[in-house]
Amino acid sequence: MSRELCLIHANCQGDSLRSLLAATPAFARRFEIRKYTNYRKESIPQQDFDRCRIFLYQHLGEKWNDLASDALLARLHPMACQMRVPNLLFKGYWPLWTNKSAMNYGDVLLDLLVSRGYSASEVLHVYLRGKLAEKYNLNALLGENLFRERRKEKGAVIALTDFIEENWRTQQLFLTPNHPDKTLLLAIADAVLQSMGLGRIPPSLCRDFTPGYPDFALPIHPQVGEHFSLPFADADRLYGIYGRAMDFARYAACYVHCLSRRFGDFEAFLHMVPAA
Repeated sequence: MSRELCLIHANCQGDSLRSLLAATPAFARRFEIRKYTNYRKESIPQQDFDRCRIFLYQHLGEKWNDLASDALLARLHPMACQMRVPNLLFKGYWPLWTNKSAMNYGDVLLDLLVSRGYSASEVLHVYLRGKLAEKYNLNALLGENLFRERRKEKGAVIALTDFIEENWRTQQLFLTPNHPDKTLLLAIADAVLQSMGLGRIPPSLCRDFTPGYPDFALPIHPQVGEHFSLPFADADRLYGIYGRAMDFARYAACYVHCLSRRFGDFEAFLHMVPAA
C-alpha cells in the first residue's frame, strides 16, 4: 500500500524535522515526506498539494506572496491536516547578530567599525576590549527577542520560548541564532508525533540524533558570556568553524579581514588563511 504524503515547508530546521520523522517507524510507515525550503522560494507543485495529507509549515506572512502560509493553505486538499511548527530564532547568545550584513552571520558592531575605515587592529581593540554592556543594553535586547518569539509561536504545535528562557543560561540551546540544538529539535518532532497520536521519538534516536547543520558554531562574545554568567562562553573556548577550531578572538579577526576585503564567502576565505 502506498504511503500518504507529508509536506514540510520550512527553513533548515525543517531538515532535522524531516530526518526525525522519517526515522520514527510509526510515522514512516504511514507517510512519505517531501520538504520544500521556504527561504529558497522553492515552489510546491499542485500535484503534491493534491496528494498531501499532512502539511507541516513555518508561518510566512503576506510579503511572501504565493509562498505566504495563507496562500499555501488555500491550495491544500480538503482532507489534509495542517500543523504550524515553530520557526526558532534566538539572539540571547549573540545580541549583536544581524542578517543585514555582507557576512553570513553579521555583527552590527564589527560591521560598523569596519565601515568607518578603522584598521583591523583598531577594530579588534574596540570590539574585544571595549565595554560591550556600556554600549548596548544586553538585557533589553534579550527581552525584545523573547517577546517577539512568544508572538511568533502562537498557534504552533508547541511553544518553546518559556523553556528557552528558563534553560538558555545553563545549556547552550542554539549553535547560531537560527540553528537550535537537538534538545529543541527533538521537542518539536515529539510534539508533531503526539498531536497525531503516534507516540514519541524512539529513545535510541534521541540519543544518537545530530542536527544536520553545516560545520559551524557561531562564537559567543566572552563579555556576553560574563554578563549572563554562561558557563560555556569564556574567552578560551574553541568553536568549530568550517572544520577549524577557533577561539572568539581568532574568529573575530578572520571576520574583520574577510569583511574588509569584501570577499563575500567566509568559508572560502578561511581556506586562504593559515591556521593559527
